[in-house]
Amino acid sequence: MKQGQVEVPQLPVATDYKDAILVQRKVIEEQNKEIVKRGDAKVDKMEKISEFKTFLRKVRYQKKKLDLEILDFEERAKDV
Repeated sequence: MKQGQVEVPQLPVATDYKDAILVQRKVIEEQNKEIVKRGDAKVDKMEKISEFKTFLRKVRYQKKKLDLEILDFEERAKDV
């Protein structure tokens, strides 16, 4: 949250601040650090998922290639 940000609805005539509270800057900074920490952890997990999906695609491609090579060798063996 930005410093000095007012979280009270602004009325067109006069704004009532009776429900407003003051929050120490240190508390907001700690919250922001926690948010950044959780965001970084989430990004790390998403990168790992992406890397795993890429690896899985490569493995599937290799399997398909090997299956086709086996089929090719079997057909060649039949021809001989």
